[in-house]
Amino acid sequence: MVMNMYLMSFKQAQYAQTFVDYMKTKGIAMHIELDIEGNSQLFIDSEDEQTIALVKSELISYLKNPFDPQYSNASWQIGSHFKEKQSIRLNLGLPKIISAGKLTTSITLICVLVFVLYTIMGPYQILDYIGYPTVGHFYEIWRYFTPALIHFSLIHIVSNLMWWWYLGGMIEKNRGTFKLLELLLFAGILSNYATGIISGPSFGGLSGVVYALMGYVWLYGEKVKSSPIRFDRTMMFFALIWLVAGYLGWLGSIANTAHLMGLIIGLLLAAKDIWFIKK
Repeated sequence: MVMNMYLMSFKQAQYAQTFVDYMKTKGIAMHIELDIEGNSQLFIDSEDEQTIALVKSELISYLKNPFDPQYSNASWQIGSHFKEKQSIRLNLGLPKIISAGKLTTSITLICVLVFVLYTIMGPYQILDYIGYPTVGHFYEIWRYFTPALIHFSLIHIVSNLMWWWYLGGMIEKNRGTFKLLELLLFAGILSNYATGIISGPSFGGLSGVVYALMGYVWLYGEKVKSSPIRFDRTMMFFALIWLVAGYLGWLGSIANTAHLMGLIIGLLLAAKDIWFIKK
């Protein structure tokens, strides 16, 4: 499978499309994806180092003089004319089902299956098998993670899986499956452990992981400008408001400890990756 390398973003789609058309006349395939803010992200459909170097060199020349006739002529030659292009994949920040990574899809399906079983069997049976460990179960190590897969209502699972699909899909696509797995395990286990200590064993949900993904994507996107992963500052602000509202008791019984611990873990893992990149 050919990996797509992110180059940069344009606020105006026509400039991005012109460059894609120009490179197409040179036999180099590229495409555009729109991020959640409507910016056009350029991707190279190749892993070849010489091709990538050539595209970067051509991009520098294009940015210096985007109105050079050779670029507009390329668009006429290709026949785009700045209409809706087949090469623009309308992403809008919502990863398509068919393009979701294996881990994103697997966790989604497992959560749905667990919820169906929970609905059929009831809460006590599910918690007895995969709930947080109590006396006699401390050596069943999977129980320190599996509460993240349990959801107690339809709105609970829908809201968590929507964020998981969006943010998890974004991370898996652009940072790889291992990075998403790292976030999933660290946030799932540590947020469950903290919640178990403070609130007891009767809890569940992927929200600690979701807050970890929010923290990771927001900080990483803020500090690594070349990265295509982004989390809007306004959305991050409302996520923090939701966290504070939970601690003030305005939202009823929710896993506040898991949310806070997940957010901290996501920020720490993002800081670690940023440090390695800028080292």
